[in-house]
Amino acid sequence: MDEWNVTSTGDFLWTNMIVGEIFPTTMTPSTWSVWQELLSTMSLGDIPAFGNIAGRPYLNYSLVYSFQMKIMRKHERVMNMIKDSIGVPPIGVDIPSFPVFWSTVLFQLIPREYGNEMKKNKLKKTTPEYLARIPDRCLELRQRIGEVDREELISLWTDDIKPLWKETHLLQDKMNEELAGLTRKLKTDLTKHMGEDKADTLLTTISGTGELASLGPLAGIVKLRSGDLSREEYLHRYGHRGTLENELAEPRPYEDPTWLDRQLEEFDKSPIDVTAMVEKRDIEFDTIRGEITRLLPPRQAQSIGDKISVIVEANAIREATRSELTRIFDIIRRFFLRSGELSGLGDDVFFLTVDELVASLSGDTSLQTKIPARRTAYEKYRALPPLPGWIRGHFDPIRWAADPNRRRDVFDANIPAHQLAPSAGDVIEGKPGSAGRVEGIVQRIDSPDEGDRLQTGEILVARTTNVGWTPLFPRAGAVVTDIGSSLSHAAIVARELGIPAVVGCGDATIRLKTGDRVQVDGGRGIVEIVEKA
Repeated sequence: MDEWNVTSTGDFLWTNMIVGEIFPTTMTPSTWSVWQELLSTMSLGDIPAFGNIAGRPYLNYSLVYSFQMKIMRKHERVMNMIKDSIGVPPIGVDIPSFPVFWSTVLFQLIPREYGNEMKKNKLKKTTPEYLARIPDRCLELRQRIGEVDREELISLWTDDIKPLWKETHLLQDKMNEELAGLTRKLKTDLTKHMGEDKADTLLTTISGTGELASLGPLAGIVKLRSGDLSREEYLHRYGHRGTLENELAEPRPYEDPTWLDRQLEEFDKSPIDVTAMVEKRDIEFDTIRGEITRLLPPRQAQSIGDKISVIVEANAIREATRSELTRIFDIIRRFFLRSGELSGLGDDVFFLTVDELVASLSGDTSLQTKIPARRTAYEKYRALPPLPGWIRGHFDPIRWAADPNRRRDVFDANIPAHQLAPSAGDVIEGKPGSAGRVEGIVQRIDSPDEGDRLQTGEILVARTTNVGWTPLFPRAGAVVTDIGSSLSHAAIVARELGIPAVVGCGDATIRLKTGDRVQVDGGRGIVEIVEKA
């Protein structure tokens, strides 16, 4: 990972609107290499689908747009399809496009996707059994990692860990695609029969059945406190989940002997009846489903009801798969740590790619000379402020960070920052995340470590959230994020708890300050500033 800036490869529009939630901070070369091998399979010809900008992953929006234009032909149709899943660029920022040739589609894309789809469908048929086996399999792999020598460790990576990682990621892809497709179809039907506002309200009220995996760490704390779950079982189920769970160099929560006690202490400061919150949202959801039955003819109501049930099931499987994929990623961390022990490199192993590490275990130490420069680059980029959510053209992150007039939400190499359409007015538009309307005081937070600042009923405003933020949600009157889609962590957890949420605003953390009074309408995806602090 000697190239930390994909923007030098051409004029593309890049966004972190999806990946920013998964990777909230700078990645080490080890982490990027493990994820890049999976993400590179989505590229189109020589054009990457994902790239690295100062250690942060970004999605190539130009690639998504250009491919969809090849298929759908019309700009309006393309934007309507991807606005909910990825979002739309800020006003004034054009989308650079490029020609997509049918030869690339026919001879590269279709054969690749056909093979992947066959594997995905095979995995989908046995999903419950497949996911149920992963915890025990990971325990076995973890034990074996601690016992093997260099040569056996390489074989363990090649024959066991890597195939399991790739296979489970395919299942995750399948569930992401399926849930997005099902949600799109349901919204089309609901909009046709009931109008867009009611469609958004229903979609942002859909709650699951049983315990959703992303809510598990919070629900588990409740069970632990009541004596229904032991500490050992809690750590086995949820100890691999955390704010930086997708970074190999970061310790998992279960590695810290004081972590669980801190979670319990934080919960005891403001105990919330999570069960009651979930039950209340279920009642709201049932009320809206009843309204559908009253308003629509029986056949249409039944069809929509069936689609909702399929979405609920797909969402549960998707979240469970994400949790188990994270568990496997912890095993990859174990592999790196053991490699550091056997090679004498210690935590320097996180500044090698996985292929370089395998070569090093085989005796080739020449690549280890790259470690000091990479560590220096990593520290330099980690010290930068959060990068813009949208980046077009060549971007110099160091120069950008030094500019006092920089825009924090968007960068366009072709347009000076002051000429970009300003963020102004009292209304902030995002995407509907979780239905409900509430007015309250903003608490702007950059990290869940600052969670003690959030008072019950305040509006949690953050750049993005992930499972590490979940314990804060019951206290929030509503949640507002810069990054995320209707299927993001913030939206899904807020829906389960019945908390209004607006996600993917782009610049909410810029325009809102702690102490502002706002009204949040999660069903419409709007935040209105009532009074500035």
